[in-house]
This record gives sequence, structure tokens and C-alpha cells, in this order.
Amino acid sequence: MTKRVLIALTSHSDLGGTGRRTGFYVPEAAEPWAVFTDAGYEVDLVSVAGGRPPRDGEDPADPLQDRFLNDPRVAAQLAGTPAPGDVDSGRYDAVLFAGGHGTMWDFPDNKGLAALARDVYERGGIVAAVCHGPAALVGLTLSDGSYLVDGRRVAAFTNGEEEAVGLAGVVPFLLADRLAAQGARHLPAPNFAPHVVEDGRLVTGQNPASARGVAEAVVTALDAAWVAVPVADGTTMDLYAAGRPGAPGVIVAPELFGADDHLQEVTRRIARLGYRAVLPDFHHRTRPRAALPYGEEGRAQGFALLDHLTRDGVLADVAAAIGHLGGGRIGMVGFSAGGHLAVLAAARLDIAVAAAFYPGWLTNTGIPVSRPEPTITLADGIKGRLLIEVGEDDHAVPREDRELIARRLTAAGVKHEIAVHPGTPHGFFCDRRDTYRPEAAAAAWERVSALLSEL
Repeated sequence: MTKRVLIALTSHSDLGGTGRRTGFYVPEAAEPWAVFTDAGYEVDLVSVAGGRPPRDGEDPADPLQDRFLNDPRVAAQLAGTPAPGDVDSGRYDAVLFAGGHGTMWDFPDNKGLAALARDVYERGGIVAAVCHGPAALVGLTLSDGSYLVDGRRVAAFTNGEEEAVGLAGVVPFLLADRLAAQGARHLPAPNFAPHVVEDGRLVTGQNPASARGVAEAVVTALDAAWVAVPVADGTTMDLYAAGRPGAPGVIVAPELFGADDHLQEVTRRIARLGYRAVLPDFHHRTRPRAALPYGEEGRAQGFALLDHLTRDGVLADVAAAIGHLGGGRIGMVGFSAGGHLAVLAAARLDIAVAAAFYPGWLTNTGIPVSRPEPTITLADGIKGRLLIEVGEDDHAVPREDRELIARRLTAAGVKHEIAVHPGTPHGFFCDRRDTYRPEAAAAAWERVSALLSEL
């Protein structure tokens, strides 16, 4: 069935008494529209007051804007958009709030827009917003009365960006501050840099440069799905799969917390680089689709699950994932316990490139998958390239372990790099944890992206 997306636009044209006009920022509607249209989706427009919405940032020389504004269906809709109350939200899989400074006046606390977004979200759809579009999230409550953004990570036009464009004293409030006041965890990037944040089914972007990325994240999320694959031991394993079938394949191995929302987002993020990415449910024999809470309780449950993972079982699961991907050059990216699994798979299976984030237990036999001999002693079997990302202060991969791992890999002739991040703890890549370090995460992601480009 064809997926449908609704793009919401501001109807406000007065830039705060400055005498200047504003409206919806055309590129922030045009770019998502193009991404959705090219993905085969149907796209409709809505505006706060209905009718012809005011435009800002229009550039007739921009081919993408020209394509958008001169598309017959778009032109007809822009000539007379419906108001929120005239739209059947049940028809849509996602709603995206485009930006433009006008949104700062008529998006916040708008009951019609909030009703659309709430219905889409509570039916399992996606709510997305870019630049000033997250103003629609201000005052948006779910059916239980909680703010949609409460406790969630978001991106939005930053205070610094508002000051840089000279409008910090013109807009009715600073968007990042207002979202934070309603419980959001605002995650800024450098001014005007592309920046997209996913938190489950909420996708937000910081500025105009983020518009395409937000739309691509929506497409990847809508197209991702769990699929069941047979394993050689007679079991059936679920894979969370994202990206175009037939693209180069990447297997993602999770921490002991399981195939949770964070790892699903990582899987989609890899898919957006141009890969078919799959996240196997390695706990399928004991606790299918386990997604444990971060913290001591989840960690204790995760260690109990690790006691049921065996080398043979893990290797059979990875082989099943390779079969789903159709073979060819396969990459693997793993985190903590999953980093260990990535090294193990690289030593025993045909893995062209592997990235292991803070892989514990490689030098000992502390968990069943590291037995009978420590996994690092299998280094002679690694034929592809290996990248290890680890923090200098990682308690699970201390300096002596890093040195032993380096010696073993060198002796085995493995093409490898061990990137050590100064002053950085275990779990630095996961933005759900208090050990998250954005600078180290960004640097690691850049190296992982370069590694995967070898596929």
C-alpha cells in the first residue's frame, strides 16, 4: 500500500512587526516533498489557516524548488490548502512540520495541528519537524496529557542560530528553550550544520540544511520492518531490516540490552548511508526481541541473557543474516557485547569489514561466546579490515587489554585500527546513556562511515 505523508505549513506572514514578511521556508517543504515523492509516497499539504500559505526563502533558480512549486499537484494544493480540521489524519503514515519563522507565531499550542500529530503518532506513525517546524511540538500533548517531547531528544533551530540571523529579539520565544521547558532534551549541533535527531517515532532537524536528512530518516523508518529468517539450528530469528534490498549489506550487533530503539536507529542511520542494514535478535532463543532498560536493572538482565549466548549459536545467527543479505561483501558493526560478536564473526565468517565499539571480554573467557579460548586468540581467521573504537577510560577494555588486542592483531597480520578516545568512558556512542560523549561519537561515526565505504 502506498504510504502517505502530510506536510504542514505556517499561515503567518508578519515577521514580528519588523515590516518584513515571512511564511513557510520553501526549501524545508520542497526537499522533504522531493524525498517522499521519489520514494513513491503520496504527499499532501495543509496550512494553519487553509488557503494560500505565505512563502519565504523562495529561490526561482533552485531546480528543486522549481520542481516543487511547478508540480501541478503541488501548485493546486498551494493555491488552496486545507486547514487542519478539514484533514483526515487517519490517511497518513507521517506528518512533517516544515519551518519558516512564521511557525513561531501560529504553530505553538495550535489545537488543530496538535490533533493531527497526536492521532498520527498514537496510531504508530511518525511525527517529524525541521528548523522552526518543531514549534508545532510546543504544547502538543498526547492522550494521557503528557507533552510529546517530554523526556525525548530533539533538534530545533538553536538560540545561537537565532542570534546569528538577528531575530532572537523578534521571535516570541526561543524555540530550543521552550522545548526544553516542556521536558525535551535539546541536542544542538554547530550553527547551520546538518543535524537530525531520531527518538523513536519523533524525527527532528535543526535547520534548513537538515531538511533532506529529516525526510530521509522518515522514509527509512517507514520502510524498515522486522523480518523472520531461518537459522541452521532449526530456530527462526527476527531481523530488524532497513534500507534498499540488494544494497551492500551491514549487520548490526547490539549491546547486551538487546535490539532496542537506539540500535534500531543506528541500523536506520547506516541504511541511510546506502546500505541494507540488519539488526539480528541474538536473544531469540531465550527472550525474543528483548529491549532492556539502560541502568543496573537492565544490565543485570542483559548479563543473564549473555549466559545463554553460545559461539555456535551466534555464528549461526550471523550466517542467517548474511543469507538474508544475499552474500557478497558484508560489513558488521557491533557495540560492547555486540562488538565482541563482530570480532568473533570476522574471525570465523566472511566479513569484509568490521567495526567493534568498546568490545569487552575479547582477552578472557568471561562469557560463553568467549569460550573455550579467548576470542582474540582467533585473530588469525580475520581476513577483512577491523576497526575498534574505545574510550581511554573504558573499564571494560582497559589499557592492558587494548595492548594485548593490538599485539594479537598485529601478529596475525590483521589490517586494523584501534581508535582510543581520550578521557572517554564505556558506552560513549549511545545517546541514551549518561556516558554519551557527542564529540567522540561523531569522530567514531566518521571512521565507521569511511570503513563501510569499502564494501
